[in-house]
Amino acid sequence: MARDTQISAYISDETKQRLDWFVRETGMTKARVIEDALTHHLDALEELPADAIIPTRIVLSHDDFLHFVDASESDEPPTEELRRLMSGE
Repeated sequence: MARDTQISAYISDETKQRLDWFVRETGMTKARVIEDALTHHLDALEELPADAIIPTRIVLSHDDFLHFVDASESDEPPTEELRRLMSGE
């Protein structure tokens, strides 16, 4: 018989609200939803090539974040390098 292990994780308020809504709508337990989601995610990581996984978050240092904000608020046109990056070249 398989043993169950409890884990703990911090999640955003928005994610918790979405989880609570889903649990109410489906009648599934939070534990079942979380285990199913984690299992699907880990299966995908094992089965798909690394470049097929698109991260949901990008983590920047404080300095890089400030640079990004400055660049995004600039009236300057995008650089040729950025154009190539965004077009997938």
